[in-house]
Amino acid sequence: MGQQQNQITAEDTANYLKGQSKLIDKIVKENMDKVLPMVVEKILGIQIVCREDLPESLQHTKETVPDQLSKITDATGKTYIIHIEWQSEDDATMDNRMLGYRAMLRRKYQLPVQQYVIFLAKPKSTMPYVIDEEHLKFQYHLIALQQYSHKIFLNSPEPEQKLMAIFANFEEEAPVDVIKRILHGVGEQGNGELNKSRYREQLRGLIQLRKLGKEFKIAMGTITKFKVEKDPFYQDGVKKGEAIGRHEEALEIAKNFKNLGVAIEDIAKGIGLAIEEIEAL
Repeated sequence: MGQQQNQITAEDTANYLKGQSKLIDKIVKENMDKVLPMVVEKILGIQIVCREDLPESLQHTKETVPDQLSKITDATGKTYIIHIEWQSEDDATMDNRMLGYRAMLRRKYQLPVQQYVIFLAKPKSTMPYVIDEEHLKFQYHLIALQQYSHKIFLNSPEPEQKLMAIFANFEEEAPVDVIKRILHGVGEQGNGELNKSRYREQLRGLIQLRKLGKEFKIAMGTITKFKVEKDPFYQDGVKKGEAIGRHEEALEIAKNFKNLGVAIEDIAKGIGLAIEEIEAL
């Protein structure tokens, strides 16, 4: 891999991933009302008898906006606040962030609080979820959706819930087949071409987190008349995503060579990365 004039830099990669993360968070939040009941029952294992959505803003020294707040009574008769955050990337400060939410929620509602962070990106997260200090013990629930079968979501009657299958464990099923099943499901239950198109666009955004752009294009080409190859916006996104993927792969290879003691200058020449990038690994 030689040096290229328009080389993807570490800053380009970071900005691209940050933009993708914001897009994914936006899509998930748009569908949250429809997704929440199924996630609470199937993933969190809570049987809700009564639910009341609460205002999301918490006024303290500054306004804080949790992703999802509800006051619920479960099947055992317990009443409490359920607080859910959706995360598409690791946050090294999540323990402190959730502790801050917890304190404000307890003070405002005077009820017990159950907190969950639903992690979308990988099967495991590196986010801290426990604080164990003298006179302070705190913990929230950290749940990675990739630990759960995609069938939980695909079997749902709601299109918004079917979309969440893209974040789950595909088990032995090929990614293209999973995407086709999602597309077919939201197409059947999309209630009109406008809604179908909206769900497809949402899925198009969500699959970037799992780097399945090629698989999405194949799936679209086999089950719809939509000509993805003529969509310049999509093609631009695929090209950028592929370039970022190649850059990340090169960084991983460079890191392995560096760990083996290969000279940084030799790695840079052989792989086509900047010396500064390799030194930062």
